[in-house]
Amino acid sequence: MNFKLCAAAVALSFACSNAPVLAENLPIAISPGIAAKLMVRGPLEGVQVTDLRSQKRNDVLVVQAEMYNTTVNDVRVYYRFRWTDAGGMQVGDGEVWKPLTVLGKQSQLIKGTAYGPQAVDFKIEMSAEPR
Repeated sequence: MNFKLCAAAVALSFACSNAPVLAENLPIAISPGIAAKLMVRGPLEGVQVTDLRSQKRNDVLVVQAEMYNTTVNDVRVYYRFRWTDAGGMQVGDGEVWKPLTVLGKQSQLIKGTAYGPQAVDFKIEMSAEPR
């Protein structure tokens, strides 16, 4: 009797470990630090931000982010950068939304450059829709 119970528990744990992750349950970023830099408008349809880097080049902030589509379906992502100064105030007039198609099970890099040296921080605003 114990053997049957043990076998059922092993089978259940194997089935649960291979269960697909639904897009609506997927975190928007691979870490809380990356998630803190994102402003998401609605579900990202299975797209997850997996890497985020920033550095100053010639006194101007440059940001690069990598997005990964965890689904097999293509997703259209819209994004823009919001640049802020040391006081948290927006720098510049604001960017327009940029469209980007992230193919199924593929990664895409996005890059943004601040308007000038007064920008010391940023947020990436994002939304997505299935394609």
